[in-house]
Amino acid sequence: MPDYALYGLMIRSDRALAGLDPAPAGARLDVDIVLGGPRQGEDRWSVATPYYLGPPETEGPPSLVVRRDAGLGFWFRYADGTEFVLDRAATSIRAWWAEASTLEDTATYLLGPLLGFALRLRGVLALHASAVLIGGRAVALIGPSGAGKSTTAAAFASSGVPVLSDDVVAVRVIDGVAMAYPSYRLLRLWDDSEKILFGTLGQLPKLTPTWDKRALPLGQEFPFHHEPAPLGDLFLIAPRVDDARAPYVEELRPSEAFMELLVSTYANYLLDDHMRGAEMRALDAVLRERRVRRLVPHADPSRLDALVECVRAASAAPADG
Repeated sequence: MPDYALYGLMIRSDRALAGLDPAPAGARLDVDIVLGGPRQGEDRWSVATPYYLGPPETEGPPSLVVRRDAGLGFWFRYADGTEFVLDRAATSIRAWWAEASTLEDTATYLLGPLLGFALRLRGVLALHASAVLIGGRAVALIGPSGAGKSTTAAAFASSGVPVLSDDVVAVRVIDGVAMAYPSYRLLRLWDDSEKILFGTLGQLPKLTPTWDKRALPLGQEFPFHHEPAPLGDLFLIAPRVDDARAPYVEELRPSEAFMELLVSTYANYLLDDHMRGAEMRALDAVLRERRVRRLVPHADPSRLDALVECVRAASAAPADG
């Protein structure tokens, strides 16, 4: 079975997963993954405690139902019928999917929300961000879905700057140093992002046969950094504006930065009180001697290159301004 390194975790899957780096030889296994096979514990999960209901995408059922069982862990069911069971210690993940779905669809959930939540269960801070390597440090581009994280990371990659992670940036503080860990070798882009970046439409391969997002492979033409890197500056991506000054950055007070980062961590809607407390302590450690700025993009997509240069310049500026 393949062993992979992802977000600083060593995972073993019973099926090959595209875009992941192999785990180092002899590395200690963190998470065992089984994709498919017979379902387990259906009766018990049907009466387990409801834990989270995601908002419906239309007026139909919730987009996600999560149930919790003190002994078994967590059960996830997405609206398309994809199911996961994650044990409480985040050492085991089991997945099943409906006939209309594919392994690639399931892997998209697995590599994002499921392993993102596994990081949180393990006490690892996870930012809802993409990260690129500037000056030997992982510069994080933080924001909600649709903020432009992946598009901006792709623009950096197009200019020769390595991408470290997309959508999830796992951060561990080791001997007082905050380290960011790599994800997988692709960026997920919508069609309009492909058009903005490359002037093409539908030329990039689909992320999965049934989804509309496109995959931009990393590692050759578009560089990928596959080793952990010290965490550098943090940029909170603001809504796009029609302002002649944009793109530009704004300084944030420490208290303001803390509160904005608190709502910008990954899978925070699934945290209990214990995990939330650990998150606040981790954020406090990460924010020490680290700059957090608001990044304000222009509404005109032709200014994306200027946004890249804005981040480069802000990252290179002396800490005392």
